[in-house]
Amino acid sequence: MRKLLRKIGYIKVMLILTIAAIIVAEILAYVVIKTFSFPYLPSTPIVTFGVTLLTTPFISWALLKLLFDLDEMEEKMYFLATYDSMSMLLRREAFFQCATRVHHAAQQYAQSYSIAIIDIDNFKSINDTYGHDGGDKIIAHFGQILLDLFSLDNPVGRIGGEEFALLFPIDTENMEKEMEAIHTILHEASIVYDGDLIGYTVSIGIFENSIPDKITLDEALSYADKALYEAKRTGKNKSVIYHEKIAFNDIPGRSVNLRDR
Repeated sequence: MRKLLRKIGYIKVMLILTIAAIIVAEILAYVVIKTFSFPYLPSTPIVTFGVTLLTTPFISWALLKLLFDLDEMEEKMYFLATYDSMSMLLRREAFFQCATRVHHAAQQYAQSYSIAIIDIDNFKSINDTYGHDGGDKIIAHFGQILLDLFSLDNPVGRIGGEEFALLFPIDTENMEKEMEAIHTILHEASIVYDGDLIGYTVSIGIFENSIPDKITLDEALSYADKALYEAKRTGKNKSVIYHEKIAFNDIPGRSVNLRDR
């Protein structure tokens, strides 16, 4: 309702409310006078009209301002709860909620989807060298790259300090091409911080869930995470597609369920 009122606009809504209030006031005045047998003076409708015309705009303005302020507050709260303020991508909880919806849709229509989990390489070293402000610049810069490359119609989020995740309704081959675009951009990109040029790379793990009715979302995320770990273990700055040879590799200190971290 508040969105509809905002769309109509302050002035039009006030005009509609004032006209409606005048009509109601005139009807009520007539009913009260007839009910209690008061004399109906010629000035009665004029006085009713004048009082209503003078008071309604002020009352409606105050009420509309309160409603619109509440609407803006709700929008801000929704944004803060949904999007990460640094990267402007989905927050961790919001990403998992969106990813769950995509997984359920894939189950329903027997479609596959691919997950990519991305980790910024050597992020601790960046923080140690340039401080947390420098690290924050990297997070914001990489978030903007993802925003420029991909539509937010699909889940794209920051799920950890320097860890990101994407879930697209495409196969492994196409997801690998999408991720290659990220590597290409980062090969040529850098940010300026405190007079220094900072370049960085990312490692990416990819998994295609072609049987979402059998492989759960958490399992799919775990497989993509194993592929990411393999990319880290074998040199970083690359994308690795999950395969069975890395299925049983232990990942020290990493929970199998990505949501538990």
